[in-house]
Amino acid sequence: PALEAGMAEQLAEIEKIAGNPAAPTFENTIAAMERSGRILDRVGAVYGVWSTSMNGPEFQQIEREMAPKLAALADRIFQNEKLFARIEAVYGTRESSGLTPEQQRLVWLDYTNFVRAGAKLDGPAKKRLSEINQRLATLFTQFSQNVLADETDYVLVLDSEADLAGLPPSLRAAASAAAESRGHAGKWAILNTRSSMEPFLTYSDRRDLREKVWRMFVSRGDNGGATDNNAIISEILQLRAQRAKLLGFETHAHWRLENAMAKN
Repeated sequence: PALEAGMAEQLAEIEKIAGNPAAPTFENTIAAMERSGRILDRVGAVYGVWSTSMNGPEFQQIEREMAPKLAALADRIFQNEKLFARIEAVYGTRESSGLTPEQQRLVWLDYTNFVRAGAKLDGPAKKRLSEINQRLATLFTQFSQNVLADETDYVLVLDSEADLAGLPPSLRAAASAAAESRGHAGKWAILNTRSSMEPFLTYSDRRDLREKVWRMFVSRGDNGGATDNNAIISEILQLRAQRAKLLGFETHAHWRLENAMAKN
């Protein structure tokens, strides 16, 4: 409910900015956008923590429901024609209206991001773009949840002291605690997570076990069954290519780097 309330507040504030009868200025358009969506920012920060660090079965259901809704909200903002017209007006006079270099940069960033998000497309193209974005949001969520499932379900259990060769006491203690928490008291477990895998690859003297741990980690989402990501990756690549073409870019990579590179 808090996330949906934040989304509603953000949309209402954006509509107010877009419908402002006063001539567009940096203050009443660009700065006003920066000030909007405070509830969504706060709730979104908590949502992000749950998504990245505390993700469990109950939250995953919420994430699957909300990911496409959040994508749709972003599209409604980026595709707001009245709002973009105001941004475009401020952008057109950014070098002659007395703005500071920082303000000019922010105007450029907002304008560029709106264009990159399809603000200049016609109605049918905008509709298709929003469909792609919502589907991608769903696929990204499924992808990350499948990886997390394989991190949770796959573990290497070490049976003897010989398997611990080279490991420092702190890593041995962590592996012992991990094994005990999974019902393997008296043994050691290397979890299928970066924080468990990387120290083992760094310190272990057992090349055969290092290979097992490495293969276990790099195979997340590539083990067949319900958590396999291969079909999801294929659809993501196809949709990214469609989106790039729709927005006038040669490939997804061209679109992705367009506002992130120094150019020359």
